[in-house]
Amino acid sequence: MLYEDNYPINFGLTEGTSKAYQIEQQISYTVDDYQYHNEIKTEVRVTVEQKTPLNYVFSIQLLNQWQLKNDGVDAVDMSMAELRKKLLIETDLQGKIQQVVNLSEIKDHWLEIRPAIARKYANHGQLKELINDAVLLLYTDGGLNRAIQSSYLYQAILPGLLEQNFSKERQYAFNGHREIPNAIGQTALPFKTKVSLADCDEVQHSCTIKIEGEIDRDNFDQDSVTEMFSELLEVYNLNAHVEGFHLESYEYGSDGMPLQSSQLTQYAIESVLMYRNSCILIPLNN
Repeated sequence: MLYEDNYPINFGLTEGTSKAYQIEQQISYTVDDYQYHNEIKTEVRVTVEQKTPLNYVFSIQLLNQWQLKNDGVDAVDMSMAELRKKLLIETDLQGKIQQVVNLSEIKDHWLEIRPAIARKYANHGQLKELINDAVLLLYTDGGLNRAIQSSYLYQAILPGLLEQNFSKERQYAFNGHREIPNAIGQTALPFKTKVSLADCDEVQHSCTIKIEGEIDRDNFDQDSVTEMFSELLEVYNLNAHVEGFHLESYEYGSDGMPLQSSQLTQYAIESVLMYRNSCILIPLNN
């Protein structure tokens, strides 16, 4: 039970702290009569490489990755995961992702694996376009940074909740924002969120933070979604009203590294679309 006037969440992150995690993501959607489901299990090691008065640098090493589907677009995702074998990510003091520090090394690694990727997908024109789009992120200013910032996998590790202060005056909560890019076609789905301190154990120096989100109607382009599905389904005056919600939960220990985390996004258009994306982080034996 919370009773103090203020709970400053000052985690004791130190250089060299390192933990391994498994992150399991399940993605399901139905569009008209088409159904899709995939499960992805990723093992990573997260290390605090540097701590300064202004920022942190984390390394995130990809140890292992498995997924249920290994054809089409999903095969491309697995092939391109090679470029994420080790990322050096700079954050601010709250742990919000700012930039990928080792971008030049990732570009060099792309040049090494490009011949093998080109041979593998030589006869798949549409998949080659997807690869080109992925590689373009490396050469577009801020492209890779934005992709990492919006990724459920990296959000599970670095949600930007360090160094927060929860006050009784504000009911131990503050407002936030989460945007899912390309959620419906090329239209982003923005959520207004409420970030709340659910529990804090000052003896164990642990806490649980929960996030609840509703669609931000003022910044959501409903007209583009309606137009897209009206053309796709050839239905005039289609009711394409989108309903949805977004939830997150993070539990931290005394070292400032997550003990576990979860994310769930779900949205739907009645009789047209149902989408669900869940992402759960648990520790491996460290």
